[in-house]
Amino acid sequence: MAEGRGWLEKFWTSHSKRAERRSVDHFAAYRWDGSALKHDRVKDISSTGVYILTSELWQPGAVVSLMLQREGPLQRSPEHRIAVQAKVVRYGEDGAGLAFVLECDRESRQWDRLRDSLIEETKPEEMLSVVRLSEAIAFLSRICPGGSEEIGQLLRIRLSTPEVVNAVEIALRAQKLLAVEPATEGLRAEPRLVVRILEGGSYTDEGWLRHFWGGLLATSMTADGKNELSGVLVELFSQLTTFPVRILVVVCTRAIKVVAESGLISAKPLACKIEEINRITGSQGPQIERDLDRLAALGLTEKRDPNSPTLLPSDEIFITPTGLGLQLFARCNGQRGSLREFYALDSLEHVAAANQ
Repeated sequence: MAEGRGWLEKFWTSHSKRAERRSVDHFAAYRWDGSALKHDRVKDISSTGVYILTSELWQPGAVVSLMLQREGPLQRSPEHRIAVQAKVVRYGEDGAGLAFVLECDRESRQWDRLRDSLIEETKPEEMLSVVRLSEAIAFLSRICPGGSEEIGQLLRIRLSTPEVVNAVEIALRAQKLLAVEPATEGLRAEPRLVVRILEGGSYTDEGWLRHFWGGLLATSMTADGKNELSGVLVELFSQLTTFPVRILVVVCTRAIKVVAESGLISAKPLACKIEEINRITGSQGPQIERDLDRLAALGLTEKRDPNSPTLLPSDEIFITPTGLGLQLFARCNGQRGSLREFYALDSLEHVAAANQ
């Protein structure tokens, strides 16, 4: 039996009215399931789809990114593998049937070339890296049609190999967040905003911060691809270093939130022990002052009274997150719905609290 992409491509060019399904030996479908590399054996394949032996139970209609090739180490060369997106259409006793989602337009070919060149240029040593990269490119092509040139320029030229790995993680984090959301099919993001998020998050070595960037990417998508608020939040977040973000996480998590009669959400001042802030955030002494000033200058926490000292005799400090700060924290965690839902606010109880 012929090997590699050439063997597969003859199915793509079939002119028969009814797709011919053929059994294959020693062929596999590799995929990234959000947490690990999966390897399923291919039972048969045709010009329109593939049947894989798997115990996975996807939702009908779910789109899955697959890397098809001979069993064994994952091939980096596009001549010996083919990456496709496939939609789940049926289940059998031993696996699932998926229909290929094939795009033949120029934009789709550009994304394919970008994926292939990145796999070869980054030269990943493990199969996991190749599959994650392919999955990320497939996701970006879905949410950002028309953005292959801008995103490709970022990934090819402006990011080094470790930074590409970080950008891939951000994209996959966003995809995972969207996977649990209803009615997210067809959402789009502006290419320049996607580039800003991938670039901004790719330079951090801390995984939890990259997860926050992934949350911003997941919440940047809309039906028409336009989201002014996301642009503002991304620029604010890009101006924060690790310590101020940690402080913002603490106060947004712990401060009591209230809902005004107008429906706006705010928070009450949070009393924090200086020693605890030091321990949780790593920010100490004058650094705390600078971090708090930075948060206030960006409008994420309320400015303190210039006539009162920050550090009180009891070694406490009062910090109040603003509505903008609460919004940013929720978006970083991938919250696309209302802030009331994210902060678990009961309208009657918290409106009453706001009026006290």
